Amino acid sequence: MAFKKKQYDDDDGRVIADMSDIQRQPMFIPRFDHLHKSERRDMKEPEKRTQNRPEYEVQYTDEERRALIGGTVTAALLIGAVFIVAIGLLIFLITKIG
Repeated sequence: MAFKKKQYDDDDGRVIADMSDIQRQPMFIPRFDHLHKSERRDMKEPEKRTQNRPEYEVQYTDEERRALIGGTVTAALLIGAVFIVAIGLLIFLITKIG
């Protein structure tokens, strides 16, 4: 019984990620020989790695950088405060019930 390759109407033939040299890993004893720096394709061609990624070329001004850091710290503190209040409420309820 031969299987036919599915035909999709919206397929334009472009390659998003080339998976042709990916090999299946053994199930019980994994091999990590593909991680050596000399064999990695992205280490051989570093200019190709960032060539198609314009988001790495973004330069922030000092004011934008301070705003980003401030927003991040504020978000982290708010999340931490929610956890502290929730744990405090839990401890309060446990001590009042018991």
